Amino acid sequence: MKLNFDKVLTLNTVSQASLKQIATELNNFDGILFVDDIGAINTEYMRVTTMATLTYLAYQHYLRRLDYQTNLEIKNFNASLIINLQPAVFEEIVNNTSFEANIMDKSYRYYNMRIPSNKPFQHPRIKELQHIKDKFENMKVDIDKQKVEAMANNFMTFNSVIRRYKIVYNFVKLTAILNGHKTATSEDYRFVSKMLLNNIIESELLERKGISSRFKFNTFLFNVMLMAKYYGNMFHYSKLKTYLNVSTKTIYNYAKANNIKIDNGYIIYDNERMLRVLRNVI
Repeated sequence: MKLNFDKVLTLNTVSQASLKQIATELNNFDGILFVDDIGAINTEYMRVTTMATLTYLAYQHYLRRLDYQTNLEIKNFNASLIINLQPAVFEEIVNNTSFEANIMDKSYRYYNMRIPSNKPFQHPRIKELQHIKDKFENMKVDIDKQKVEAMANNFMTFNSVIRRYKIVYNFVKLTAILNGHKTATSEDYRFVSKMLLNNIIESELLERKGISSRFKFNTFLFNVMLMAKYYGNMFHYSKLKTYLNVSTKTIYNYAKANNIKIDNGYIIYDNERMLRVLRNVI
């Protein structure tokens, strides 16, 4: 990331206490704040609170927190915020009332449908990303608002109508700028549509029983979908067992709870719609 952007502040983990220590640095900050792992924070309560605090800061550009432990103020925060979350930690956050109240509509969630590789990877330097923030703020791009509205309604479920439109509009504008287009083309709309397939994945993974009940993130189904992306709709349960480092009994119990069939040791994931999405998602 630092190859392509000048101002990147990387934190291995973060808490409200540590935010206070770097508050001066975050004042008037307009780069990228990258948090690698909230899971390292000790308690579930602090993990959820920290996530909600960071989301609020990025959304409102200002934070004042005053309680018996903390006296924290951050002003004019105009940075982008990227947070890595492991599925188990995300499950905790989703199951908390703060997710719907403070996080869901103020964030865009991207599900990384890739199995980590041990091979070293060198991120390329992409010259088009230089000064991209200035270009995005100052360049005018002609965009078909009806297409954006249709894409927002077709792909996005867990953001308000206004927020989902703004997210998709910004994705289309950014894509057009990177492609050197002053008018968004079919190429730009197609690319954004493939990226938004990630939101259809989310619609399968976030669930709740009623309007007033809490959301749940289906971690087991996420990992089944991940295996299906790599190995197809039928794969031996041992692949999932090894990847998750759990027992055979656990795999079978969760498969039964999710109505996923296991035949002669092979997990069969037969959701044709999701399989098409997994084949095409970026």
